[in-house]
Amino acid sequence: MKIAILGAGAMGSMVGAYLKRGGGEVYFVDPYEAHMKAVRESGLQMRVQNRTETIRPDGATGNAAEVGTCDAVIVLVKGMSTRSSVESNRQLLGRDTITVTLQNGIGNVDILKELLPEETIGYGILKASATLYAPGKIFGNPRFANSPAGLYMYPLKRKDTRLFGKFEELLGVLTDGGFIAELHEDIDAMVWEKLYNNAVFNCPCALLQIAPQDFISHKMGTELYKEIAREVCEVATAKGVPMDADYWWEHVGLPSIPGLPIKFRAYTSAIHDVSRKRPTEVDFLNGAIYKEGQKLGIPAPYNETIWRLTKILEDTYDLKYVPET
Repeated sequence: MKIAILGAGAMGSMVGAYLKRGGGEVYFVDPYEAHMKAVRESGLQMRVQNRTETIRPDGATGNAAEVGTCDAVIVLVKGMSTRSSVESNRQLLGRDTITVTLQNGIGNVDILKELLPEETIGYGILKASATLYAPGKIFGNPRFANSPAGLYMYPLKRKDTRLFGKFEELLGVLTDGGFIAELHEDIDAMVWEKLYNNAVFNCPCALLQIAPQDFISHKMGTELYKEIAREVCEVATAKGVPMDADYWWEHVGLPSIPGLPIKFRAYTSAIHDVSRKRPTEVDFLNGAIYKEGQKLGIPAPYNETIWRLTKILEDTYDLKYVPET
């Protein structure tokens, strides 16, 4: 199976590595030339559980024309780049190419539906994490929320798509590579479950420039966490994905608050974006919750405020106060 990873950063590289291990013909497509060059010349150095292995994909390039039409394209670019990335890399896409978004948040599927036939689109989530710490080198985390890492997805058109077999084949390659992969019919619930955590932590922590562990351990952080999460549950429920806010707070929110002293800190992707003066995915996280709530008549003022503050931050990177020396 010929597979392109459109957006071969940390997560894309890890998924691509497991697909290659599973026997796929795998190509990384990403504009980060230093990373692509390192992978072309030395392979991808992937460190998982204190073990490093070298994975050599079949190509690593910023030019889709060098790859050509694929059986499957996995989209892992940031949400604000979805439209431009797909449009500028159409050489990867043929009539029977399936395109799978595993991006954070909600809204990417709607963009893909404007660009591609619905029967070719799949969507899902990754329960995993990875860090690109140098060109051609990643740390992969095989555990997520105390469970094995995995990929869960489903075709947009469900089982009636003539391309259903290709989605099964793609996950089979991942499974053969040692990565848990499943076609999950209740994928919308899993997407909102992940959004619950992303909305609470990603951009709020970027605004504060602290780790989630420190954010939610503060009394006011805990209170803000609960309100952001409550709005997520209310909007999800209105969209047909039942999420009882009290249940989720009791079983997900409260158990996630670390004890003191904090022994481990992990920083969100939006913190790294802000530190590098790059756009965040807030439009697909808190912004999407606010906008979906507007459509449904569900107020989401906490998510709206996080969205607006983050957009201001992105638009004023060059106006930051610098202390006089």
